[in-house]
Amino acid sequence: FSLLLLATAILQINAQVQCSASSPCPESAPCCSEFGYCGSGRFCLGGCNPLLSFKPTSCAPNPICRSMTYNLKDTSKFIDSASYSGESTYDFTTDGQPIFSNGVILLTLAQGSKGTRISTTQYVQYGRITARLKTSRTQGIVTAFITMSNVKDEIDWEWVGYLLDKAQSNYFYRGIIDYGNADTHPVSTSTFDDFHEYTIDWQETQLQWFVDGKLVRTLYKKDTLNATTGVYMYPSTPSRVQLSIWNGGEGAAGTKAWAGGQTNWNSPDIKSPGYFYAQIQSLDIKCYGPQASNSSSQQLTSYVYGADGNISVSNANTTIKIATPQSLGLPQDVNDMQNITGQYIQDLKTSTGINTIALTPKNLALTLLSLLSSNFLNLL
Repeated sequence: FSLLLLATAILQINAQVQCSASSPCPESAPCCSEFGYCGSGRFCLGGCNPLLSFKPTSCAPNPICRSMTYNLKDTSKFIDSASYSGESTYDFTTDGQPIFSNGVILLTLAQGSKGTRISTTQYVQYGRITARLKTSRTQGIVTAFITMSNVKDEIDWEWVGYLLDKAQSNYFYRGIIDYGNADTHPVSTSTFDDFHEYTIDWQETQLQWFVDGKLVRTLYKKDTLNATTGVYMYPSTPSRVQLSIWNGGEGAAGTKAWAGGQTNWNSPDIKSPGYFYAQIQSLDIKCYGPQASNSSSQQLTSYVYGADGNISVSNANTTIKIATPQSLGLPQDVNDMQNITGQYIQDLKTSTGINTIALTPKNLALTLLSLLSSNFLNLL
């Protein structure tokens, strides 16, 4: 009987499909996850792409923005993304190994891991977002502070570990890569040794980047018009705020060159404390768009994508019920993903902006082990 279950699991896993504009998810696995695979349950939460899912309403409603200075000392506000079901009690989901120390969050990257990411559970559609942080260091290691929407609108602050006196700004529309969108800005002192404040001021008509309160770049929406399509290539959809550390030095050739080359695993940080790290001291968000309301008569809770793909504000519940066992899908394990941060690989050949993984023997083995140990153990 156990062999039958194993064979069934293999067939079901091999039947999983990637989602794309030409091949949206089927009704049986309706949600296109942020990693580009179809499933249900948690696949329908943060990062679920409504345009590539069975229908836009397959994805769960996105929790609406609240203006606040986040309490990074309160670990009860953080939950592993694999356990999150949309509860409003949590401010952040985590992937990887964050360390909480004296009011600072360490985003860590040990050898053999894919790094660490924290993501707000609430979505912002226009706002002023400020993070106070120290970056990682060493060639190949990348620190990121970004906004990322479910349809791959993205606004970036990024730092490569071999340039500790510079910060890079960038933006993307619907995951379409344009190498002309990036810019580099000086920072007064070491980004690794000293805390600095980095701000994204995102408005409907303009986007600005600040370093330590000083304006360093302005992008006007009117300047992003694509004359051929008549579309403004400007980020405009509700987005999570994400902070992360990731390994660019073991990426594809273009990514590796941009990050400064092959990662040095004999660097001082690997010798002690044993991992690369970035330090997040504070995060503040001021919402310019709709905000969550505490009024029971006019409570606003979420952004929802309608059947036509348009976005509206609603009082829809953001929590989902997780089936036991869940609908089978490829594992959403951070260590099985090529790139957990949501960043776009510089060599990417497609224009979808969706990161994918191969169904390797390791991925298959981990999935089967998980299935057999959790869902089928009582049946064996």
